[in-house]
Amino acid sequence: MKKSRKPVAEGPAAGRPARGRKPIFRREHVIEAALALMDRDGHAALSMRGIAACMGTGVATLYNYFGSLAEVNDAIAIALLNEIPLLDANDTREARRQLKDRTMAYADVVARHPDFERMVGPLADQQIMRLLDSALRVMLDAGVDIERAGVSWSVLQSLAQTHAASSRRLDSAKRSDTRKKFKELDAVLTLANTGVFKASRDEWFHRVLDLTIDRMLPELKIKTSKR
Repeated sequence: MKKSRKPVAEGPAAGRPARGRKPIFRREHVIEAALALMDRDGHAALSMRGIAACMGTGVATLYNYFGSLAEVNDAIAIALLNEIPLLDANDTREARRQLKDRTMAYADVVARHPDFERMVGPLADQQIMRLLDSALRVMLDAGVDIERAGVSWSVLQSLAQTHAASSRRLDSAKRSDTRKKFKELDAVLTLANTGVFKASRDEWFHRVLDLTIDRMLPELKIKTSKR
């Protein structure tokens, strides 16, 4: 009596398939494996061979799903960009909240995946332009001039990148210890008295965004307050 074979599990976690059987994957599995490899070893380590090894399959299998490593890069970027919401220009009353939420979502993606911006290809470029266009339209509809809208977008983008880098780099040292180091610096002590050293980095980022948006884009604050 022949022993029945156990079915091969689907996905990268299944390991190598039984002899004589081809692995069953989806494009999403390739993207997940590529992203895990890149987060672990850096973007320079990303290769079709490395992705295939993570999935327990051969390099040739990957070409059933992607024509090149550049396509994989673009697909990863698209998957991450889909976590960042487009702004709804039909809801200008919520423009301020939308812009802040979008900035925070971008910072979260970059914090989790530091090589994110090195993956962008033609499809991801289009999505980035759609994100920019949706943000500009919301600001313009709220009464912001186009030049200030463009500058504000760049400033918020930079703040998100800085926050993401800080979140990855800084340890969880007690803020009270940090304060002691600046006991002779009057301006820093004045800042400390606002409670900044007692706030988490995420709480501080919220405060930075609130202040920045309200100073650069007072029209959005007015729109929100009229609800």
